[in-house]
Amino acid sequence: MRGPEDPYYVGAVSTAWRLMGSRSRTLKTAIALRFLQAMCAGIPVVSLVWVVDHLRQDTLTADHAWIAAAVTVVAIGAQFGAWYASNRIAWITTYFANGDARTATLGHIQRLPLGTLRARSTGDVTATFSADFEIVANYVSDALPALFGAIGLPVLVLVALAFIDPPLAVAVALSLVVAGPLFFWANNQFKVLALLRGDRMADSSGRMLEYVQGITVARAFNRTDDQLSQYSRAVQAIRQVNNQLVLRLLPLGVMTIGIVQLGVPVVIAFAAYRWFGGAIDAGTVLIFLVLILRVYGPIVALAGHFEVLRLGDAALERIGRIMDLRVQDAPETAVREPEGHDVELDHVTFAYESAPVLHDVSFVARAGTTTAIVGPSGAGKSTILNLVSRFWDPGEGVVCIGGVDVRELTSEQLFERVTVVFQDVYLFRATIRENIAFGRPEAAAEDVEAAARAAQAHEFIEALPAGYETMVGEGGATLSGGERQRISIARALLKDAPIVLLDEPTSSLDALNDRAIRTALAALVRDKTVLVVAHRLPTIQSADQILVVDEGRIEQRGSHDELMADEGGRYHQFWLDRRRASEWRLGKAAGSPSQ
Repeated sequence: MRGPEDPYYVGAVSTAWRLMGSRSRTLKTAIALRFLQAMCAGIPVVSLVWVVDHLRQDTLTADHAWIAAAVTVVAIGAQFGAWYASNRIAWITTYFANGDARTATLGHIQRLPLGTLRARSTGDVTATFSADFEIVANYVSDALPALFGAIGLPVLVLVALAFIDPPLAVAVALSLVVAGPLFFWANNQFKVLALLRGDRMADSSGRMLEYVQGITVARAFNRTDDQLSQYSRAVQAIRQVNNQLVLRLLPLGVMTIGIVQLGVPVVIAFAAYRWFGGAIDAGTVLIFLVLILRVYGPIVALAGHFEVLRLGDAALERIGRIMDLRVQDAPETAVREPEGHDVELDHVTFAYESAPVLHDVSFVARAGTTTAIVGPSGAGKSTILNLVSRFWDPGEGVVCIGGVDVRELTSEQLFERVTVVFQDVYLFRATIRENIAFGRPEAAAEDVEAAARAAQAHEFIEALPAGYETMVGEGGATLSGGERQRISIARALLKDAPIVLLDEPTSSLDALNDRAIRTALAALVRDKTVLVVAHRLPTIQSADQILVVDEGRIEQRGSHDELMADEGGRYHQFWLDRRRASEWRLGKAAGSPSQ
């Protein structure tokens, strides 16, 4: 069970206020009205007690009856008015606040370091937005006001009892206090299962997304039944948690309500004891019996909201886990402007969680030059690009653009200078024109077309049914890998940033697409500061500087000719390995010469 010592622990109500933002004041008004409504519900009973008290003292007059009747009518009107206003305010406020909170949470996710975000499963984030926010909406609009409303009437009745007979009032209050520890124990038991239920639902969502996104591979390897079985087991896990919730919730709920209601005979016995002892008269006992049922009724009725309250607590904690993740700090306003477009890493060390990736890496990529980064898989090549684009921050050292630490740049300063072409291209569910103009949405149609022509994409775009207005499926699934890559390059060309980061953009393309994309890349990198990660060594022979990275360290640096002159170096070995790989032919044994 989580507690305050857990870094993800956030009190449910405080998280609710945090998500409501400026609208929390309006919700507090709704809760206050619900409290008022509950107190108004007790006024007719208090009026009746007042009348009975005068009746037993033989002091009742017509004026007393008219006053009691008038107060009762006004209280009933106020009760329903407060109930209507409370629900209207709570529901409308929650609908607006829920949308605001979803947007704010997604904005918070947007500012998380990429490593932090990748550590959370897609299913977890999906479940938060699809299920947790809906649970919280019910929690905030209905259950939370009901919780505070259930307090109003008992408070009013206890005050009235205190005036009639203080010892009886204390006895009733103690009977409620005794049930408190059991209530909180039951709450914690249920909350642990509710959190587990949320985690199981997140796992189920992740399995479902994985099944849909990987269905092509699953079919190709005849593993669809296995994937479906994994999803079925995830659903079964949810069913098991739900069964545990029911099996535990019902006994706990019955036990809690039973112990609360056991207070009724106990305090009645105490009232009888005082009556037999002469401390109170029969009229006081009668009044007490009328009032006591109004104390326990709202609390027992609150049990109907028990499940929503507990699920709401768990959902708010799951949302709180995301909102408590530390975002990357960045200034809101520019402190100073970079001078030029040099890129420099100075004694940079970086680790993914506890796994070291880069060790004391230093180099300078001068403005207008190309720096190629080569090395085996897992050497840290792509990590360098991620640090320059500030998808992550270094553990030690600094990454500078134009002499300024990237952590001191605003997002606008950084990304108006940097553009990235990834190996795995993602296109949004929008038109091709909108995807190309993603980095410059205000771009004119002719500028978009010019970028597409330079990226060797115009011809295939025009061949599509709606040309540039063709809708692209989610992730660009309706286009080939080469077509997606060329649109990605067109997007970078249109943005026209002075620093270009290329992460193996031609590593998995066929010869025809490879030639087209090489031509497109030549247009993209002209007169730019370029950092390129490449496996295909011939593509980087003309680079101004080549960095050979292995196990997170720069082992060699220099031009192609300089590195090839070192016959014992890693770069020279890479070329020998490439030559042997190029001689391999399908059907030949390893090491056999090509024919």
